Amino acid sequence: MTMQSTTLQSASTSLQELMHRPLVVLQVFDSVSDALATASQHGVHHFPVCSRERVVGMICTCDLRDAQLDQAVGEVMRPAVMLPMTKSATEAAQLMRAADVGSLLVTDRFGEPCGIVTRADLSHEAPVAALLEDCRCEACGAIRHLRRYGDRQLCVSCRDRAIDPQSFDTGGGD
Repeated sequence: MTMQSTTLQSASTSLQELMHRPLVVLQVFDSVSDALATASQHGVHHFPVCSRERVVGMICTCDLRDAQLDQAVGEVMRPAVMLPMTKSATEAAQLMRAADVGSLLVTDRFGEPCGIVTRADLSHEAPVAALLEDCRCEACGAIRHLRRYGDRQLCVSCRDRAIDPQSFDTGGGD
């Protein structure tokens, strides 16, 4: 097999092959404390947030770090970004970049959520990983739990070490 055919094969990997399932779902009224316990119990960091059975947002454990333990996850969730499972890993990476998110909800042929794919999942696909190369913490190079602080992109660990994340020194001193 030539390098070109390997690249084409990886670029055409569908989300159905990469996604994690079953989904672990939170409800808008669940507390941050309950969400953290659920994350620990299931070993996941990204959750769809539902109001009854309809997805109304997404949340990552890093979104919960600054929230009050008794606060409802519906108060700190972000909009859900979704993509059909028939799409490729390349298309998922492009959407993640455009939406500035670390995970996507994958939908079935009826438009219903059926799985989740993260930036880390895509980082194992060589040509796709190149699309996400600049989606890293400016300080340590991490690809997980990234947030924008002004024009800086930092992981939550580096952000926690910075007094003012927008003026965080990413190196280059004497």
